[in-house]
Amino acid sequence: MTNKKNKPLALRFLTGIKPRLLFKFVFGAGVGNMLAIRAFEKRKKRGVVFPPFVFVSITQRCNLKCRGCWAIGAENPVDMSREMLNHLVAGSRKQGCRFFGILGGEPLLIDWLPEFFKENRKSYFQLLTNGHLLTEEKAAQFAQAGNVSPLVSIEGWNQSYAERRGSGSGFEKALNALELCKTHGLITGVATSVSNGNFNDVVKSRFVEEMVSRGAHYVWFYIYRPSGQDPNFEDALNDDQVRELRQFMVDERKRCKSAVIVDSYWDEKGEAVCPGAMGVSHHINAMGDVEPCPPIQCSDCHLTVESDVAEAITGSKLLEDFREKIPELTRGCVLMDHPEELSQLAKAHGAIDSSGRGTFYKELAERTPMSCHDHSGDPIPETNLSYKLAKKYWFFGFGAYS
Repeated sequence: MTNKKNKPLALRFLTGIKPRLLFKFVFGAGVGNMLAIRAFEKRKKRGVVFPPFVFVSITQRCNLKCRGCWAIGAENPVDMSREMLNHLVAGSRKQGCRFFGILGGEPLLIDWLPEFFKENRKSYFQLLTNGHLLTEEKAAQFAQAGNVSPLVSIEGWNQSYAERRGSGSGFEKALNALELCKTHGLITGVATSVSNGNFNDVVKSRFVEEMVSRGAHYVWFYIYRPSGQDPNFEDALNDDQVRELRQFMVDERKRCKSAVIVDSYWDEKGEAVCPGAMGVSHHINAMGDVEPCPPIQCSDCHLTVESDVAEAITGSKLLEDFREKIPELTRGCVLMDHPEELSQLAKAHGAIDSSGRGTFYKELAERTPMSCHDHSGDPIPETNLSYKLAKKYWFFGFGAYS
């Protein structure tokens, strides 16, 4: 499947990325993450769980209205303050964290973000964006900062599907964002939420090859988890599709030498995992509410600029119980396969609805159990030695494969 014209990834790094940016990536997102995981494991042995990776949504605003998105629909959308984001990063760095995922809404709606990256050059940031607002100027600013990897959301090549999801009007803008990142020598990824509607487009096509040719160094496959006020349940994958997606990624990792294929759903043995239940990652929304993961929008822990970040997060009873009880229910996504039990667990801890919509618990009540990454049949283990070792010792998405 990989185009012979595409160079091996190591050669692409050496010939297409400026030494300063490559150095930042290797030590910020690579060595830094390994050290963060080591610190996490030492804390965990003492009974203290603070995640090695921190994901922050800095705004509830978005320029798109995609169906099934958890990040939109707030009655009064808010932005995180620059002071608060600085506080979160500084507090997390004291725990050894070096890698931060920046999400939204659409984070590029925040005009001070490029300057924030420049001010925090000792940390490394992955910026999840739809790419529509990624201009020549912003790409140049990210290159100057040197500590940003844009992760551009591209849902495949099916224009009609993109239009049904609500992102069709800017489809070419996302592709153009990739080209801008390539021009400015940024280490860049593509994020794809795999659904029934785009399954053939991204799994049974030359999608990875095309993304690489446009500048992607890694392709991160998510499983579509319908959420929000318009969940679009019919677009969720069935069990057969989940197994096929898993097999595709295992096979593609052996074939593709030009990019990294990323997921955060399975360990090296092919067993399903939940990063939130492992304590490996949490999500902090634009209001400062700490959540198990982005689409699970309930919280018993609220951060302010006066909060001690570590004390607040490690003191969350919801997160503590989540780590203990969710693995007893499922190895997969509790939002998808046990929504009622998730609701009961959250309510038992007095967790607030942190969605901004005021409808999260109502949405949970209206869900029925659905397939997700804990697929039926035997596990499908990794066959590529590099991925197998990375997942075994440094598991979790981008941090694992750096």
